[in-house]
Amino acid sequence: MTTTKRRLLAAAIAVTGLVWAPDTTRAEPGPVPEKADLAVRSTDLALVALIAQAGRESPTFRGMTETIRASDGIVYVQPGRCGHGVRSCLANVVATGQGRILWVKVDTNKEERQLMGSIGHELRHAIEVLGDPAVRSNTAMFHFYMRQSVASVGGAFETQAAVVAGDAVRSEIGKYRRHRTP
Repeated sequence: MTTTKRRLLAAAIAVTGLVWAPDTTRAEPGPVPEKADLAVRSTDLALVALIAQAGRESPTFRGMTETIRASDGIVYVQPGRCGHGVRSCLANVVATGQGRILWVKVDTNKEERQLMGSIGHELRHAIEVLGDPAVRSNTAMFHFYMRQSVASVGGAFETQAAVVAGDAVRSEIGKYRRHRTP
């Protein structure tokens, strides 16, 4: 193994350890995600609960988690800042053998339904990336969106499908809650 490969492997192991280390100081324990949601994960317990709730309340959200589960990818949703004037983003993609891990960052300072819509929006972006087996790095993701996006807002790429998905999730959750409220 070359020195460069050893260094890359060591860096990947270090990053993996940081990503999978749960942050137990941030939130109260939430429900264990259902099997369909295991492809969409978080180390933030409040986000774990929110992802499970969105899957129960929104057929669109549930369908996206099932699509991701059927792919070669795993998506981690983490609290964080994106830049470019946006409050959520598909921040990273890394190849892992035959699969890929994608990271979504979300600003958690939103009303619950808005946050679930933002996560749904980013899950749609994850599906777009996972739909192209050649996208296995951030560079490849950048070039993919240079070809695929319909708009670039302040340096951030956007697609109509992600906008529609986020809006659908917010709408379905609103309807679910109106019908469940006495």
